[in-house]
Amino acid sequence: MQEVLARGVNFVYTKQYIINKYGIETWKLLLQSLSEDARKIWGDILVPIQEYPFLLFKELISDLALALNIKQDSELASIYEYIADQSLSKLYKIFFRFANPSFVIKNFPKLWSRFFNTGKVEVPVSESGHAILKFTLPGIFLDWLDPACFGYSKKAVEMAGGKNMTMEKKGADKTSDDLWEIVFELHWNE
Repeated sequence: MQEVLARGVNFVYTKQYIINKYGIETWKLLLQSLSEDARKIWGDILVPIQEYPFLLFKELISDLALALNIKQDSELASIYEYIADQSLSKLYKIFFRFANPSFVIKNFPKLWSRFFNTGKVEVPVSESGHAILKFTLPGIFLDWLDPACFGYSKKAVEMAGGKNMTMEKKGADKTSDDLWEIVFELHWNE
């Protein structure tokens, strides 16, 4: 199986989020806690269109949660709200304002490829106030997907005028050696 890579936007905006929220000194301390490989990537100039090993992204998030004694899932959800907000161009944001949340969620598969080189996303249901997302992904995503999906989806729904989004995991089944099918159901008010 190919190495799972995350597009640079994940890295660029995570670094920006951490510096903005916790300060440059916290960022520098966090860098010191990372493995040499991670420190090389995170300490260098990050490029949005570049791809970086997803494992190094996960390492940073884990070390951040440990260093600051914060809940990793809620922080990751906040980071992905921020990434969604920062990574979408002004044109997308204008488009989202004129679209409805179900249309935006229906386009989740196209957006996924802007963030990762691996995985498949399907949206079998997307209607007013309700959607179902089905991910087929390698196991590396299992401990990361719930909060990241929630944060990104929440921001996308809100950009399109929805509010009070909730998400419930409906299943996580292994389909092959390292592929999993994970299903979420989203609800929101319009």
